Amino acid sequence: MAFAQRGNAQEPAPENTAAATESASPNSTPPQDTDEAADQASPVAPQPRDFNAWRPLAAMCLGITVVLGLMIGLKVHAFFALILGALVISCWIPLDVVGFVKSPVPDVVRNASQAAPIQIVNRVTNSLGGAVSGIGILIAMAAIIGKCMLVSGAADRIVKSALAIFGEKRAALAMMVSGFILSIPVFFDTVFYLLVPLARSLYRRTGKNYLLYLGAIAAGGAVTHTLVPPTPGPLLVAEALEVSIGTVMLIGLCVGIPSAAIGLLAAAWLNKKMPIEMRPMAGSGAAAEEKEFTVLPSLPMAIIPVLLPVLLISIETIFSTMVGKNPTNENIQTIQSWLKLIGSPNLAMILAAIFAIFLCWKVQKHSLKALADHVEDALLSGGVIILITAAGGAFGGLLAMTEIQLVVKSLFEGNESGGLIVLVVAFGLSAALKIAQGSSTVAMIISSSLVSSIALPLAASDNLGFHPAYLVSVIGSGSLMGSWMNDSGFWVFSKMGVLTEGETLRSWTVLLSILSISGFLLTTLMATIFPLV
Repeated sequence: MAFAQRGNAQEPAPENTAAATESASPNSTPPQDTDEAADQASPVAPQPRDFNAWRPLAAMCLGITVVLGLMIGLKVHAFFALILGALVISCWIPLDVVGFVKSPVPDVVRNASQAAPIQIVNRVTNSLGGAVSGIGILIAMAAIIGKCMLVSGAADRIVKSALAIFGEKRAALAMMVSGFILSIPVFFDTVFYLLVPLARSLYRRTGKNYLLYLGAIAAGGAVTHTLVPPTPGPLLVAEALEVSIGTVMLIGLCVGIPSAAIGLLAAAWLNKKMPIEMRPMAGSGAAAEEKEFTVLPSLPMAIIPVLLPVLLISIETIFSTMVGKNPTNENIQTIQSWLKLIGSPNLAMILAAIFAIFLCWKVQKHSLKALADHVEDALLSGGVIILITAAGGAFGGLLAMTEIQLVVKSLFEGNESGGLIVLVVAFGLSAALKIAQGSSTVAMIISSSLVSSIALPLAASDNLGFHPAYLVSVIGSGSLMGSWMNDSGFWVFSKMGVLTEGETLRSWTVLLSILSISGFLLTTLMATIFPLV
């Protein structure tokens, strides 16, 4: 294989090959241009080697069984389950495999001199480190932004402004818009905790439409939670599929806005079909309803932490799309190089986090000690998410090293309908995994690992038929399907809304299933009309 030949002669791209880079031979030569490497490698014919299809299939089935069995049967934490699953898969990989590269052609990296049993563990730890380097800063900054928006009053200002703009008669629309915007930097559970007291207050004023208000919050928040980075799920799927975060953001918003609108209509239908009266809330939840800020930032100031990274990343993405990846004009090249810096997702999120911290100091007059405490609280919660997401990246990396892509490649290569089949497979895998184990993020992590082995070879041979970023939206939509008792979101909706389990199944579960199918159909339609290839 090409990369097996070049494992010691050419260093793989750092962003895709953390494991391979650390395991490279000490005698390796510096990176070369692709054309030079191809010219040097061309006289050497790839050496054939035996490949048993049963081995990667067995590794995949066993690894997924371990993860699902630990999470569902033994209630083991997702991080521990994913790491153990990755270790199990690593046991099935030949010891001379030290890494995996995703481009230009997905393939394993081999180094016979480093073939030793310790590679079983090293591959997992190196893959974990590679995943953290890709998503660690983004998730950490998102956690800080979310925390600071809550304690500075910025989140409250967005909600109250939405209500003022849309009016009490369209309060459900205001709830949906607020949930949609806030779930971009803030985790869904936190957004729901924030907005439910307002929904209860609206019901006390109007005496009706309680389920509509709850459903509107869920529709707006769930869509951006699964479709728009920097939330962990779509972030890692974008990493696995090697697509620009800016492109994923734009497609996620284009799919998410009409999906949320459909969700709002579904919430109105459910509200008419099964009207529910608001019940009293016990415990700490009741106290949360009384929380009020005496001072709030202005709307432009409040929304900057949300819009700043989206705008910076999108500007670079749009400019690169217009001028191409390799423009010949020197002035355009200079502009593009600076926009790549400004539009770097990591830098954009850091700038947004700095501004969110500034809001806490400027508006609420928090001390430096209080600001440090806010950042620490955010990093404590964000750290757990980083570990889970990185463990999922390690699981996917080890799955790729089994060469499962060679097993599935023959099923799709050269097939004109291959792209459509991949969309269906991606949606089905994500939905099945979500129903099985409950976590949308874990469903997206595992399904993206499997789908990337199909999609990347197709994209490399121009047989996919659409931009791979559409697969992020499809996988995210699938992860909304069939939320029930094994999903933490199910219980957040049930307990914060004070609904019975049966009412939650007939409302929350149905609503998210409608969002899931809508997202899949809209993405498929967009991929057909605007393939972006």
